[in-house]
Amino acid sequence: MNSNQNSINNDFNPSQMCKDCRDGLNSIINKMPFFVKIIVYSTLLFFIISLFTQYVAFYLVNIPYYTIFYFQIWRLFTTAFITTGILSIVFSLIFWYRDAVKKEQDIGTIKYILHFFMMCFFIQVSYCLITIIIYFIIQNQMVLKMKITMSGIRNEGLWPILMCDLTLLCLSNPEQDMRFFFFPCIIKAKYYPLVLFAIFTVLSGFNIDFEILCGIGFGFIYHYYLKNKLEISNSFALKVENSFLCRWMANKNGFISINHTGSTEIPINLENISNSTPTRSFSAFQGKGVAVGSSDGSTTRENVDYANLSSRNSEETSPEEKDDNSLEINNSDNSQV
Repeated sequence: MNSNQNSINNDFNPSQMCKDCRDGLNSIINKMPFFVKIIVYSTLLFFIISLFTQYVAFYLVNIPYYTIFYFQIWRLFTTAFITTGILSIVFSLIFWYRDAVKKEQDIGTIKYILHFFMMCFFIQVSYCLITIIIYFIIQNQMVLKMKITMSGIRNEGLWPILMCDLTLLCLSNPEQDMRFFFFPCIIKAKYYPLVLFAIFTVLSGFNIDFEILCGIGFGFIYHYYLKNKLEISNSFALKVENSFLCRWMANKNGFISINHTGSTEIPINLENISNSTPTRSFSAFQGKGVAVGSSDGSTTRENVDYANLSSRNSEETSPEEKDDNSLEINNSDNSQV
């Protein structure tokens, strides 16, 4: 009984479990690119703050009434970091994280930062325009909705940008057949975001989320009309990367330069690695070498008896096989004659 109890105690080691969890968490953090790490940290930080007070979220989310009439433009950019619902923040980070990591690895940190804030800006501007249009259609009721009270702040955070990037991904191959999650149905890629939005609308009690709708809508507009005009070039991103404002990022862990894109390994410090790598000099081989099959090195090219060399095939072939081979050769010669 005591031996079994000791084995159970040895298997259940709380300190070892905590160490494994800490190591696993550190591994995940080290694999995050620079800007993805900033977004994850900021989103979690503002969510924790919103549990105690909503004053910070109130001044950062995009409330069209204050954004338009009070000209609080920063709300167009900071609203992506504010998520007030526990389920919303969990699922948005899960679905957004994988694609964001791959995208930053493929295009570089600076280019992904420009892409992220550009998409965030146009999506939120579209959202403000829609609320203005609805305001003129539904006069006083929309004013009350735009003047959101302190206790009624609700923002979708990363969902609009997530749906925009999903739309762009689907439109890159619009005729591709895609399975809708685990359901036994196949739909075209170009319809996938719309079907997903329709299901979200039904599950939310037919409440239309205009922020997510703006994300999908701007994805279609960007792909068909604005891609050639708004696409960020590598040369422009490289100029921004070498500018005074962004030069400090190059020394940060996980920063991916334009010149090092496409790698699945997150660099610790690309600049230090490139500078600290020693240069190897190569010189010509000065030795004479050893002939194959010589155990003492006495056999050289000059003292090899080439006359006594025979192939392995001739040594291993039996006399009967030789006679058969010669007979086959003679027969083939006679047939050609």
